[in-house]
Amino acid sequence: MSTSRTLAGAPTLSAQRIPVNALRRLAAAGPESTIFAFVRDDVTFLGATPERLARTEGRAFRTAAVAGSAPRGADATEDARLAAGLLASDKEREEHAVVVTMLRDTLRPIVERLDVAPTPEVLALRHVQHLVTPIEGILREETGILALAERFHPTPAVGGEPRDAALALIVEHEGFDRGWYAGPVGWLGADGDGELMVALRCGLLGGQRATLFAGCGIVADSDPAREWEESRMKLRPVSSALGRLQDGGR
Repeated sequence: MSTSRTLAGAPTLSAQRIPVNALRRLAAAGPESTIFAFVRDDVTFLGATPERLARTEGRAFRTAAVAGSAPRGADATEDARLAAGLLASDKEREEHAVVVTMLRDTLRPIVERLDVAPTPEVLALRHVQHLVTPIEGILREETGILALAERFHPTPAVGGEPRDAALALIVEHEGFDRGWYAGPVGWLGADGDGELMVALRCGLLGGQRATLFAGCGIVADSDPAREWEESRMKLRPVSSALGRLQDGGR
């Protein structure tokens, strides 16, 4: 499930200042995330994503499965309880396992060595915490970042599984054009190596209007109300960075 939210009527700022100020706020609020932005004509696309698609250095690579979410707690005790519940949740573990399995099965035919963490760990962001499984290894051939990204993108976290059937369902039912949302963003070196992230928790800025994007993984046990609240949590960093807190600052 993907969600877009449009904010309008923000205080007047110059077109040059909006991205700079927002990026500073995103960086301060989310040091665990990758902050990105690019400009085309009068439109700026920016966000803070926790999800790495792939990184390559010669034949060495790194990726990660990031799926399964819970809110952060109001204090350390509640935070630990919510993290333990996330690790113990059959629904969240199922959602996470789909991504791990896809990455593992995609990599096996092309790797010399594959290291997949045996159990997920918790990645704590400012407003939400996720299950994450680091994956790294050595490719049989030095193919570069783009060849690896072609195999991975879109991951089940943004494109569903099985991929072809899920993508057809998304096109039919999602109801809006994702544009740059959920696509790969990053850098590419002259040697073919680089790092690509998945463009999540992001916004498209034009004039005094911003359209924000976030989404959730849907499995059989998903509850619509909880998934909707999760998408709202994921939107808070970029919403706050643009100077607006959702629903009275919650």
